[in-house]
Amino acid sequence: MKTIRQLREERGWTQLELANRLGVTPSTIYNWERGRFEPRASQLRQLAQAFAVKMDDIELVPEEPGKARGGSLGQRGNASRARAAAYEH
Repeated sequence: MKTIRQLREERGWTQLELANRLGVTPSTIYNWERGRFEPRASQLRQLAQAFAVKMDDIELVPEEPGKARGGSLGQRGNASRARAAAYEH
């Protein structure tokens, strides 16, 4: 298994080039590579196709220690928690 960064660098692609291939922003690629967010299933399929590997061959990295994480749901998970918190008050 290899990380998104390893697969990208093996192909000589920049974060911008990979982002353009997938229709996401370079900051999305950056966040995936650092474990801040995880790609959705549809995005993971696109990554696998772009890299010509199986989805199971892509290793998702944990976030660096000491960094706050919004959970594996990514940005949408944060919004859901915010809405839930608003209903509690």
